[in-house]
Amino acid sequence: MSFEIFFTSKLPENRKKSLAIIKYSRSISHDSGILSTGLQEYNGNEIFEVWNTDENVFYENINDFDIYKSDNYLFGSRIIDMNKSYEDNKIKIINAYNNLFEITKKEKMEIVKIWHFIPELLSKYDNDKTNYSLLCESREVVYNSHFNDFNFPAATAIGIKGKKILIYFFAGRFSKYKAIENKRQVSSYLYPQEIFKEKPMFSRAVSFDNLGSGDRKIFISGTASIKGYKSMHSLDLKEQLNEALKNYGTFINLNNNSSNISRIYITNIKDEDKLWIQQKLEKVFGIDQFIVVKGDICRKELIIEVEGVSDEKHKI
Repeated sequence: MSFEIFFTSKLPENRKKSLAIIKYSRSISHDSGILSTGLQEYNGNEIFEVWNTDENVFYENINDFDIYKSDNYLFGSRIIDMNKSYEDNKIKIINAYNNLFEITKKEKMEIVKIWHFIPELLSKYDNDKTNYSLLCESREVVYNSHFNDFNFPAATAIGIKGKKILIYFFAGRFSKYKAIENKRQVSSYLYPQEIFKEKPMFSRAVSFDNLGSGDRKIFISGTASIKGYKSMHSLDLKEQLNEALKNYGTFINLNNNSSNISRIYITNIKDEDKLWIQQKLEKVFGIDQFIVVKGDICRKELIIEVEGVSDEKHKI
């Protein structure tokens, strides 16, 4: 078994083996098998991210999750309407997470990574907590009942516009599964409370071996300009990108790595920086191997984050 992920401006004609088709646009929706993320490509281009497998894929709705499943892979997504109440939104996220675990447990699959796209990520409620606090607190409640170690799934959390939360995840059956930390950073779940009062519980990356083929993939969590647990190069886009790439580069070698597919989330790019950013990313990742989208990062001083997927044969 195997799968590939790629970016394209055209929808695939045959979707029988498409585990996911992700569209980058301002609105969040799931329609005709296409998941729109609420994230727009930075130049306004219509781009699709396609996940193809070598297995037939079938759709069903389980516990309000839109599920695309093959024999050994599963991609699920759920859209949550937010309201003004912190506690009500917390209950909604906890319920979604519990349903997510119920689905993967029933399928006897392991969760590789969970993505979260959340409106106004750093906006505060009356209790002085942010929507990122909301996610971390909700997730911790669920993880405390499912994990007795630190082998958490990888994760990404990005701020968007609107009033809907999008959560989606990837899971599967594997011959080997490993949660990985970054030697340049303190594990997120060990951050001191001066950084976050609530624990961000995720692994920096997860690798797995596909059944049958034995091919190894690695999913890398969103990584920003953080060394140890401290933010580096406050609001300096170029230096933050360089720092984030150092973190990303602890997992894989990017030289001639055509298997790597990356997303780069940027809060804001000055016009004079656009060409530099584009040329830098093309040099590091290669043309057509990445996408730049607008999104907010979990700390106000951070303005760029990088995540991705690669064959682990390129591991350093």
